[in-house]
Amino acid sequence: MEKEEKVIGLSKALMNTIPSILMKISNQLDELEKNNKQENNVAVLWDVENVNPGNDVSFIEGLKEHLNQFGRITIAQAFADWNRKNISQLAPLLSEHHFELIHIPASRKNSADMSLITYGIEIALQYPMIKNFVLITGDSDFRPLVKSLRRNGKKIMIICNVNTAKEDFLILADEFKDFRTLRPGGTTSIDEEENKTIESITLEKESKEKSIPEMVPFPSEALQEKRISAFNLLTEAINEMKQENIQPGIGLAKVRVLMLNPFFDEKLLGYSNWSNFINAAKEAGIIQISGVDQGLILDITPQVKEKTDQEKAFDMLLDVLKTHDEGNITKYHNQAFIAEELYKKPKFKKLKEKLGFKKFKDFIQAAEVRKLIETEVDGLTHSIRRIIKEK
Repeated sequence: MEKEEKVIGLSKALMNTIPSILMKISNQLDELEKNNKQENNVAVLWDVENVNPGNDVSFIEGLKEHLNQFGRITIAQAFADWNRKNISQLAPLLSEHHFELIHIPASRKNSADMSLITYGIEIALQYPMIKNFVLITGDSDFRPLVKSLRRNGKKIMIICNVNTAKEDFLILADEFKDFRTLRPGGTTSIDEEENKTIESITLEKESKEKSIPEMVPFPSEALQEKRISAFNLLTEAINEMKQENIQPGIGLAKVRVLMLNPFFDEKLLGYSNWSNFINAAKEAGIIQISGVDQGLILDITPQVKEKTDQEKAFDMLLDVLKTHDEGNITKYHNQAFIAEELYKKPKFKKLKEKLGFKKFKDFIQAAEVRKLIETEVDGLTHSIRRIIKEK
C-alpha cells in the first residue's frame, strides 16, 4: 500500500508538471517561428556543371560573404557529377561550407535539371519561411523553377556566367550577377587611394545628379558625358543582340546592358526609370522604336560610326597588355601592375570615371564579358591577358 501511494503521488506530481513543460515547449516553438519569420532565410541551389569556377576556389569565400548580406543561409545544395576531375576538387571545400553535395551522373543531364527543379519546388513548399532563393546557373532550362518560385512569392537572385546566360532567363530574376564579380581580391592600391580622396565628392555629385529633373534642358557637362556613354552602351547591347539573332525588346535590352555593365543605373543619369532613358535615347536620335502587337523592338539609328569612350578605354588596355607581351605570344600580367601602367595615361582615369566604373576590377570585368581578355585568379592575386581573335 505504501508503495502504491508513493507511485500515485509521483504520478500526480508528474501530471501537475506536464502542463508547465508543454507550455515552455510551446513558447519556445513560438519564439523559433517568430525568429524564422523575422530573419531573411536563404536557400542556395548551385548547378556546378553550368557555373564552374575551376581552380578558383576563392569564389566560394566571396559567394558566402556576398550572400550573408541577404540573410542566413538555411539550405545550400550543389548538383554535379562529383566524379569528374574538374569538379571533384570543389567537393571538400563545399562540404566545409555546409553544402549538401547531390551527385548527378554527367550522362543524365536532363535528370540533373529535373532534380534541381524538384528540390527547389520541394524546399519552397516544405519551408515557407525561406523567402530568398539563389540559383547559381545560367541554364534556361530552369525557367519553370524560377516561374514557380515567383508565383509562390519568393525573391530570386541568379548568379551565372553572363557569357553563356540568356536574357529571357535572367529577366525573370529580381537580381542577377556574373559569378566573376564575387571573386575576392583584384582591388588595386590606386583604387583605394582614389576612393579615399573622391568618395565624398562622388556622393555629392551623384546626389545632385539624382535630383536633376528629366526635362532639364541643359544638364551639366559631366552628366551629359555620362549620358552619352550610357547611350553608347545601349547601342552596343542592341548590336550584340541583333548579331545573335535576338530581338532587342525593351526589357531584354536592359538585361543585356546590365550584362555588359552591372553598374549601370539610369537613375544616376537623371532618369526615373528605364522607359524614360529609352525615350531620351530616341529623342537624341540614337535609336529607333518599332512594333506594337509583338512588343516594342529597338534598333539603332544609322549614323557615322565613331569610336565610343568605352572602345577607346578598352583599346588602351589592350595596347598596354600587348606592350608587355612577348611578341605575338600573349601571357598573363599582374592586374595591379597593368592598372599602374594605365593610370599613367591621363586620358584613362577620366574615361573610367565617365563610364561609371568605380574600381579597376570592374573595368576588367567589363572587358572580360566582351571576350577581349581573360583572367586568372590565385588566392587574392588577379592576372589578365588579352585574347587574340581569329580573323
